[in-house]
Amino acid sequence: MVKKLSLRTSQFIFSTNKRNSNQGAQRLYTIIISLLFLFLFSMANATTILCPGNENVDQLIDQAISLNDKGKSKEALGLLQKAVEMTRSIGCEKGELDAVKNIMLVYSQTYDYKKALEISNRAKELAIGQKNYKTLSTLCNKRAILYENLGLYDESLKEYEAALKYAKLVSETNERHYQTSLVYYNMAPYYQGRSDEKVLYYLEKSREEIVKVSDNSAEVPLDKKVDMLISVNMNLGIHYRDSRNKRRNIKLSEFYFNEALKQLDLVKGEVNLDTKIDLYQALQEFYQLKKNYRKAIEYGESMLAMEKSNSMPYNRRVGYMVLAKSYLGIGDSQTSQRYLDLFSKLNDSITSIEKEAVEVPVKNIISENKVDGERKIKRIVAISFVILILVTGGMLIYRRRSNKAIHKKYEDLIAKISQDNEENKTEPAPERNKGIKSSVTITDETVKALLLKLEKFEASEKYLRKELSLTWMANSLSTNPKYLSEVIKIYRNHNFTSYINELRINYIIKKLYERPIYREYKITYLAEECGYATPRVFVNAFKMETGFTPSYFVEQLKVSVVEVD
Repeated sequence: MVKKLSLRTSQFIFSTNKRNSNQGAQRLYTIIISLLFLFLFSMANATTILCPGNENVDQLIDQAISLNDKGKSKEALGLLQKAVEMTRSIGCEKGELDAVKNIMLVYSQTYDYKKALEISNRAKELAIGQKNYKTLSTLCNKRAILYENLGLYDESLKEYEAALKYAKLVSETNERHYQTSLVYYNMAPYYQGRSDEKVLYYLEKSREEIVKVSDNSAEVPLDKKVDMLISVNMNLGIHYRDSRNKRRNIKLSEFYFNEALKQLDLVKGEVNLDTKIDLYQALQEFYQLKKNYRKAIEYGESMLAMEKSNSMPYNRRVGYMVLAKSYLGIGDSQTSQRYLDLFSKLNDSITSIEKEAVEVPVKNIISENKVDGERKIKRIVAISFVILILVTGGMLIYRRRSNKAIHKKYEDLIAKISQDNEENKTEPAPERNKGIKSSVTITDETVKALLLKLEKFEASEKYLRKELSLTWMANSLSTNPKYLSEVIKIYRNHNFTSYINELRINYIIKKLYERPIYREYKITYLAEECGYATPRVFVNAFKMETGFTPSYFVEQLKVSVVEVD
């Protein structure tokens, strides 16, 4: 089935990315999504040849598919061109359409988007002549993606609108609903970052259309319908989960995720594995956001197990980061660090591949024109120089956006500190987290007493003690570890490790903010000051709590002082 990747990007960025993103890097995923969407357009989209009595056309296309799968795009193009010539000689336009669509794919995969668009004009002309509205809708979808990759967004939108028009002309009812749902689904990522309202509108329209498809349709098999329904529900869940969405609604997010899981149960193992991996990753991020770390770990580990047989490195990258956060959330810092290291290695690898992908068109131009003399070489150098400037500019924009996102977190933290300092802080009585069930029975009197002791503990700064443990703290407060752990979980919404981390990081943040001398101290000293045995553990905890490193925080505080002066 042909459809775009999910709206999420990598939520370590997106949260994240369709799938990511990211998202700073979150907007980079727009290009990646479009690229992957083209890859999903399988060349083997016809199971029978369309030129009766001429099996040579079949054979040429099959051989071209095989060569392209092996990375031999030039040889594949040669065979496909022969197939085109053969179909024209016998007047078989259906066979020509099939061959031309595959030529369009090869050029797309080799990043020659302009050539792919040029070829698609002939495919569109043939499909119009045959009144093949399903193919026309698919072609316009593809052309929209190609225009997006070239940065021609107005043209891209026109193609989406054309795809929708042709989808509604498909004669068979179930196929019409499916194709219309597909176009609406693909239009949602187009509006991501432009209009939350339109993203939601097109996802809901996609859902509205796909549920109209009969479960017993011969044209649209049940697993194909369910796959689409899972994808739509999943993306609605992601949409309502997104922290940048003004209509963020965690309950609605969970509702749609559960709907996706229900649909998954309908077809068991028959659902597209890509879709299942996407769903598990989305659920992993959702439960990590809700601080249900064990459930996040369960979905994350399952997703990685499936991904081994269906390589999806962008999903794996997000999975590693979310698992790192989730294991830290349950106090398993060793496993957390292992996944953080895996994330760093994979992220470096993906960045390198993305850079190489951007350079491919330039390398192709150079290799094809090497023998054309000095004049053409100079022209290529000029083109390469312009592309290098564009790539450099793109990387700078990407870095700037990433820095902007981090700086926004810094500004939010400073605003919160300033607000806390201005208010007369009368701490409200701690409320019970009703979403967490207690596994230990504790009397109200014991709870009240423990909460008072916790307040004194927090004010005493005993949490800065390096050898601090749950057992030591329980003894210090004259209670038992089970009671203490339960009260921290229910009334502080943390496990013991994350509770202590929050206290320590807030302590050092306050020191850095209120006492400029602390900004001159080394990270090693700051780590010791707030109770951490090593600078590495301190930096990881600080970044987990704030979204940026202590060095960045100190640097920004120094800059703000200079600006005030």
